[in-house]
Amino acid sequence: MTTPARAKTRKRSTPAKRNTKSRKAKALVSGRWLMKFPQAKGKTLEDLEFSTHPEDHAITLLFRDKTALRLEIEPGFTMFADYADLKTGDWRPKKRWPPVRSQLLRD
Repeated sequence: MTTPARAKTRKRSTPAKRNTKSRKAKALVSGRWLMKFPQAKGKTLEDLEFSTHPEDHAITLLFRDKTALRLEIEPGFTMFADYADLKTGDWRPKKRWPPVRSQLLRD
């Protein structure tokens, strides 16, 4: 006497764990989006570039180890840049640059 064939049971796959670091990298803080870039932590900055062109607005951080972090920006912005001393814990600007407007907002 033969035993009935057993139905093959599918092994349940466990749901993939979400990357909590990714979730922490972008969070709503005090009504604004705060985004962190852990890949840049501890790296030495070699240069920083800001480019504006009708099809390309970007801030690029170039690191000494020949890697780069590029932040592309959609048109319709004005960028204000300050260089500050934070030694006292307060924002004390040492230098301010004139505002840069995207091509769509320029006079």
